[in-house]
Amino acid sequence: MSFAKELIEKGDYEEAVDAATKAIADGDAGPEPLFDRASALELLERYEEAVKDLEAAVTKNRAEKTLDPFVLDDVFFSTLLAAAREKNDAKMLERYRELYPEGTHLAESRDWQKRIRGEMPSLLDKTKDIDAV
Repeated sequence: MSFAKELIEKGDYEEAVDAATKAIADGDAGPEPLFDRASALELLERYEEAVKDLEAAVTKNRAEKTLDPFVLDDVFFSTLLAAAREKNDAKMLERYRELYPEGTHLAESRDWQKRIRGEMPSLLDKTKDIDAV
């Protein structure tokens, strides 16, 4: 287990970002430190930065095959969705289809684009009825 991953498990997300960045600077060119840093960035709600690292991790992992590609697919989609929702930018979700033309979240990415544009209701937004209970 990487030092960054240990820090993430302890909840030390900023320190995990620093540890993963140091691993990259020290020559770890694999996808793992990028994934670790992206995980910490996502937990810090720094979604756009996390998406960039995940894109790089996916590309490197296609050559090295050290990370589970299904996990990468899921994490990339959920982080990209968080970034798109935060920015209210449905177009961002096209990046999923570009990186994963046969990904497991193709239909979801299109549905979420519609939700972000207001063309389809979101079934996940329960905040409107929160006081009704």
